[in-house]
Amino acid sequence: MPSAISPKQSTSCLATIACGKSKDSLAGHINAQDQGVPPHRVIDGCCVWHWTDKQSPAEGWIVIDSPVPTASGGGLFLHENATLEEVRDVARSMNAKLAVSSQPQIAGAKGGVRFPPRDPRAASVLERFIRDNAGVLSQYWGTGGDINTDHAIIDKHARAYCAPGTSTALDALRHALGCVGSTPSDIPILLHERLDDAGWSLEEFCVGYVMAITLKELLIHSDAKLIGQVRLVIQGFGCVGATFAHAVKQLGLGRVVAISSQYGFLIDDKGINCAAIDEARRLAIKNNSVQDFDPRSLEAGLGPRDLQSDRYTARKAGTTDEQHLHAFLTAARADVFVPCAQRYVLTPDIVHTLANETFAQTASNARFILAGANNVFSSHWSNEDMLSELDSASIRMLPEWVSNSGTANVFMRACSGLALKGHGKSNLEASANDTKSFIKAALSKIGYQAGTKAMWAACYELAASRRATGAVNLLGVQRLSHLTLHTRNVKRAVETFTQVYNAKSNQDGSLFLLPALDDPTVSVVEAPAGASPADLGLFARFSVYNLARAREVLKAEKVTFTERTLPDGTSEIVLDREEAGYPMSLCQTPTEELSRDGFTASTGVLSSVANAARHVDHFASIMPDTSKIKIFHERMLGFTHLRTFTVNAGSAPDGQDDGLMHVMGLPCDDQRVNILTEGLNSQSVFSKLLARNCGSYVHHVALKVDDVDAVFSEVRKRGWGTTAEEPSLDLATGLRQFFLKEEEAGCILELIGHGKVPNGSGDESNSSGGAYDAAPEATDGGYSGQGEFRTGNIVALAQSLDTDANGI
Repeated sequence: MPSAISPKQSTSCLATIACGKSKDSLAGHINAQDQGVPPHRVIDGCCVWHWTDKQSPAEGWIVIDSPVPTASGGGLFLHENATLEEVRDVARSMNAKLAVSSQPQIAGAKGGVRFPPRDPRAASVLERFIRDNAGVLSQYWGTGGDINTDHAIIDKHARAYCAPGTSTALDALRHALGCVGSTPSDIPILLHERLDDAGWSLEEFCVGYVMAITLKELLIHSDAKLIGQVRLVIQGFGCVGATFAHAVKQLGLGRVVAISSQYGFLIDDKGINCAAIDEARRLAIKNNSVQDFDPRSLEAGLGPRDLQSDRYTARKAGTTDEQHLHAFLTAARADVFVPCAQRYVLTPDIVHTLANETFAQTASNARFILAGANNVFSSHWSNEDMLSELDSASIRMLPEWVSNSGTANVFMRACSGLALKGHGKSNLEASANDTKSFIKAALSKIGYQAGTKAMWAACYELAASRRATGAVNLLGVQRLSHLTLHTRNVKRAVETFTQVYNAKSNQDGSLFLLPALDDPTVSVVEAPAGASPADLGLFARFSVYNLARAREVLKAEKVTFTERTLPDGTSEIVLDREEAGYPMSLCQTPTEELSRDGFTASTGVLSSVANAARHVDHFASIMPDTSKIKIFHERMLGFTHLRTFTVNAGSAPDGQDDGLMHVMGLPCDDQRVNILTEGLNSQSVFSKLLARNCGSYVHHVALKVDDVDAVFSEVRKRGWGTTAEEPSLDLATGLRQFFLKEEEAGCILELIGHGKVPNGSGDESNSSGGAYDAAPEATDGGYSGQGEFRTGNIVALAQSLDTDANGI
């Protein structure tokens, strides 16, 4: 595990502070107070500002996990037991957490004040802490609410004491990230947007939702059959625990069977109605009828009957927090433990209780801890010791800075302009995708049987790599949202898309929906007479989270583009095809996704496709130089490089390869890839096709279906031309594919999937006939890397393309 970002470090720096010395040289680290920034020390590689209140015993610290002051982010907490060690540990965890976000180059930070939060002087202590450290907030530290603090109050003090013009306590981050397309006042508005009738705001719900997405990825990695079956016990039912429970139900992951609080715990193996408890709690707070309970507690939402029932157990008087947690875990039986209440709760004894009591009836591949709280490992034990304990107990757990990264993700997006007000749902999904893609990348490096120690090592390695690389997807691409086909024969193209690809049409035939919910929409446009080859074929449109921001990035990167207005009045940025690799444009992500109501299937759709078309599997583009386009896709568009191949399509002497292909995963997409293709000599079929089309272009798009052989047979019977007399087969993977001739649609369309195997079995079809939800656990094979990828598929593709290029 790389030590550079491990949150557990030597604690000896505490002693050196007490005697006024640092393990690192102080030269250059106690700075002149230019621009109002108070002096700091560098201790164990961290910038530390130490504060003492002149009017109370309060003491506080700001820690930035960097040896030099730099743009950083992390919350500000206040409680009676805060220490520098705690602030530093959480800052280091925050540093790792931000590597999960869209802005991994930003350093982690944390502020902590040691003072009793219920003391009447606490509010003024917090105000003086911000006043005296206003220079740090103005220049380096973007912060917000945490334990016993509130975003709005912190923002109010930031406006009062920070640099003139300060709008929120996040302004330093906005400036560092060059935020455009939104104003500082937009941030609190977008963070407070309500997502549904449950009453949670984006900033509140994001942490629980991302935790649930993390659990789903863990279940997929271990055994997808566990989804919907797991039992969960939650420690703490504040915002984190309650939003997680809500998201678990929303995603259909399992049932909550036990919840604990500081006052007691509730257990019901049939499942707890968490929504009802949260609703009752909100009503009690509104009516000021919470009585003696903390309004954020579980008990605030329980009635007298619940509190006196056999399901509820009051906390035994005089017990420590660890003893109370032990009693809770001894009484509950579940598969997933979710600590959401306190730091440092996991000790070897608690792990033993989980293994021997809570998880006693759970299979070894189905035991999980999902942390909603920060720094849950006991401060008295090293990470190495705790990870060994978890592996010995067959308990799997991702680092808490991964599982509870949702809030950090949405804050980084808000500060960088990648989240806009009015886009609550897409902001939530984008924040979840930040964590989801990080988890997939980390877990792809280890086997599905790997333990917790291996998972943590993979996460730390990836975090270090992402921090070194810096931000990618600079344009803020959400997804491939639309394909426009320019063709000379609109009628035949529409017939092909609706009958072979099972595309559903709107009322006037101007827009088509492909089978999966997240497939791009399609429009078919008649090309004008005399249109050149460069004006024909497929044009790809990507939606971006902030079009204004994307425009400024393109200007800064000196990428050539033009702008035009679409029929609906929105703007579209059109990139130069040679710089982008193929015809490409950008548009603003809509505030609401397109409704599928009013779209109907063709009465002539192939019977072999009607209930068996899955999703777009890939598209292939041809260009003269894939190396620079690969970099453009990775850095500017957020594509992931999966693998590179060279192939022999027959044009090079002595059997040498004549084609180069980079398989690139689309942003936050497990199913779809773009194959960047380049001819390695002038006689290569790829070079010929490039010349015929007068430049870089999209060669074909591929749809995944259940039974390729059945589709091929019906296609030929119904009169569509194909580039080969039978589907090609890769014996290594069982994938079969065939291509429709270009004249059938104005571009080449491919169908790919598995044929009927000898015993007659095949993939299950989407028998509902509705839009297919291309969930990763439901797919296999294909170019996207969900199954093993072999060059045989690529060679078959090249050979089919050779037929297409014979006339050049």
